[in-house]
Amino acid sequence: MIEPRRPWLLPEPIPEPPVFAGFGPAVGTLLARRGILAQADLDRFLGGGIVHPLATMADAELALARIERALEHGERIAIWGDYDADGMTAVAVWTLALRALGPEPVRYVPSRLAEGYGLSVSGLRSLRDRGVDLVVTCDCGVVNVDEVDAAAAMGLDVIVTDHHLPAAVLPRAVAVVDPHRVDCHYPDPDMTGAGLAWKLATALVERHGLSVPDLAGIAAIGTIADVAPMTGESRVIVQRGLVELGRTQRAGLRALLARACEHPEAPTAREIGMTIAPRINAAGRIAEAELAMDLLVEEDPARAEALATELEGVHRRRRELTTTAVEAAGVLVEQLPDGTSPLALRHDAWPAGIVGLVAGRLADRLRRPVAAATLVGDELRGSVRAPADFHVAQALAACAAHLAKRGGHAAAGGFSCDPLAWDAFVAAWQALPPQYGDAQISTVAPDGGLMIDLVVPARLIGWPLIGELERLAPYGPGHPEPLLAFAGLTVGDARRVGADGRHLSLRMRRGAETIDAVAFGHPNDGPLPEAGDAVDLVGTLERDVWQGAQRLRIRIVDLAHAGVSPLRDRRRIAIPVGPPAAIVA
Repeated sequence: MIEPRRPWLLPEPIPEPPVFAGFGPAVGTLLARRGILAQADLDRFLGGGIVHPLATMADAELALARIERALEHGERIAIWGDYDADGMTAVAVWTLALRALGPEPVRYVPSRLAEGYGLSVSGLRSLRDRGVDLVVTCDCGVVNVDEVDAAAAMGLDVIVTDHHLPAAVLPRAVAVVDPHRVDCHYPDPDMTGAGLAWKLATALVERHGLSVPDLAGIAAIGTIADVAPMTGESRVIVQRGLVELGRTQRAGLRALLARACEHPEAPTAREIGMTIAPRINAAGRIAEAELAMDLLVEEDPARAEALATELEGVHRRRRELTTTAVEAAGVLVEQLPDGTSPLALRHDAWPAGIVGLVAGRLADRLRRPVAAATLVGDELRGSVRAPADFHVAQALAACAAHLAKRGGHAAAGGFSCDPLAWDAFVAAWQALPPQYGDAQISTVAPDGGLMIDLVVPARLIGWPLIGELERLAPYGPGHPEPLLAFAGLTVGDARRVGADGRHLSLRMRRGAETIDAVAFGHPNDGPLPEAGDAVDLVGTLERDVWQGAQRLRIRIVDLAHAGVSPLRDRRRIAIPVGPPAAIVA
């Protein structure tokens, strides 16, 4: 018997779900569980949300006015970004917008090793020496009070655009555009650096009567990569952006999509997060961020192909380094006592660009906050990842006395500290509770259980259901892709596929019909189900296209024989042999 690898946490049935136009009872049940109870609420949600007036964003008009003055007087503008996908896509958005208005801006992303996160005096000095008059930051700068003062002393004006939590004192910049300012009353603070770049840059070009293709598409990449909630204005950006990416004629984007997406003409938010964002991040982690930014804005096909090929090599190398680092982290974890409190790990052989990935992998695996750090020169640099019920930026603020620099938002953050302060930081970090600050309620149980959104009987698996689910996309934080439990299927055949048999391929039967199912990265140390077995599946339902033909496919997260499945109590009739009976969703 194949038993579940993880607990299946089933929702309470809703006997009379709300009725919505164009949706059946199953998706009506799903929507009700997500707080959408009336047609008007659903109409607003499907309409893509609201793009709020820019005037409600503190200092936004000041920022645009200063950029307009720079354009009018021929001043040289530099765009300073972070070296992650959010920061680099924000720089690319500004590059294309300003290019359309005439001047090619100077792009500057600091070296992860030489300068670290945020503004640096050395970087600002190099920009001044290149004749720059105005620096616009993306995804950074709101905590760089001293560096902005130094820029002013050099004769540089600075506009800060950032979405991280500000410190008690704001930089004395020309403008500080950050929806998390305490005096900012913008209705939707959950925007990314790329989202802010899209909002400001779009407003700027529209005031000149222009429209620049692909700004939303590039911003969507950064928005998804930075794990923005898919419930507000970020959802609007992603909805528009996915359409733009599917239609783009920009050579660099087309080359990137062709290598990373199964169907480049119709990319999904899942693909952007799992395949596009890691490639862009790889450049900033172990190579030069300029490689990814060049590709995002490239218009020459031959050059785009060369850049995409180079980035693909960097991406492969990053994966190799990550595998080695995560294995080393696993050894460190085994030497520590079990628990749920925040975890801190240090390994000075880890590349600085990998520590965020190490923290992320461990946070997902252990369901606890993780800070991972490595030695760079004479300081420690670290990254933090955590479950949704732990606010990373607020937690780092609680440990600020032991840190030289810190920054971040709810889902992720970074820091640096003196090696002599490491032990004190670890003590303060591990003393924090496992749920901390103004974070979201986690959708994953602390024990790693799978929180099922909907129980689906076999008779409902089909194109109408997948069509309804696709209408609710894009999915992401705050609106995750529904995790479904499928019952009433039997196994037609089962086999292992891929290198070293790492994946499991099933052909499931519903009467005379067959439905494909695949489990990527499924452990190969257990038995395979046999033909005729009644098996329940947990996963997502997706549209697969192979050689021009569409087919339904279940992407499996977990599976179990029907006799030991957590769904057995949901069956109206217990049947000891053969296919399970109907399930109450």
